[in-house]
Amino acid sequence: MSSLMWYLLFVTLITSPTVPANESSTQDVKVGACNITGVWRNELGSTMRVKAEGSEVRGVYQTAVESMSGAAGLDRTAQILGIVGDGAQPTVSLSVLWEKGSCSAWVGQCFILGDGAQVLKTFWMLRSVADNLAGDWGSTRLGEDLFFKTSISN
Repeated sequence: MSSLMWYLLFVTLITSPTVPANESSTQDVKVGACNITGVWRNELGSTMRVKAEGSEVRGVYQTAVESMSGAAGLDRTAQILGIVGDGAQPTVSLSVLWEKGSCSAWVGQCFILGDGAQVLKTFWMLRSVADNLAGDWGSTRLGEDLFFKTSISN
């Protein structure tokens, strides 16, 4: 074989998708749908327990972090209200109102990983209460969270 043919074979092999031995090489493998209902934990240890009924989502969020001590209230929990879209990997929007008046919102999408695990990839916004318009400049924070499903709740 010529050098060019070896090169093309090599490039083809390293750029072709691989299929693990325990998976079918055909495309007939069915992937289940993400189920928002359940218990989810993010990378910082915050937990949400949610139940979806149709497009409506309700539950409880318990934060592991606060912008300042006591900002989320004594037990650091809040009621979740949200909506979830249709489809195998739906989009989701969730909101909470904290005891001291701040509010948080997450928007994102539920994804099914190759091993069947479910994750929620979200972008969040936290709005803290400002004493006045001049103090408004630092009252909004933005970030990302990755929630991993830990179990299904009833």
